[in-house]
Amino acid sequence: MTTSDGTPAEQQRLEERLEQARRKIRFLSLIICILVGVIGGLVAGIIVKVLGASALAAVGTGGGAFIAVTTLALAVEARANRN
Repeated sequence: MTTSDGTPAEQQRLEERLEQARRKIRFLSLIICILVGVIGGLVAGIIVKVLGASALAAVGTGGGAFIAVTTLALAVEARANRN
């Protein structure tokens, strides 16, 4: 809860702004998790392709890496945002 020297109306306004900021932070952290997953998937796919795998194997590896990295990033984000 936010402390304020002002009136209860001012305190209510501050609490609403704090909640709005928390929602924005949550949204941005989810976007960052997805972007980290995309980068991880691209890197894995490129590495597998460079090592001589077929295009289908590279796409499959990239997709699997995207799912794994995004899931891990979301788990870390959820743990970090606990109250």
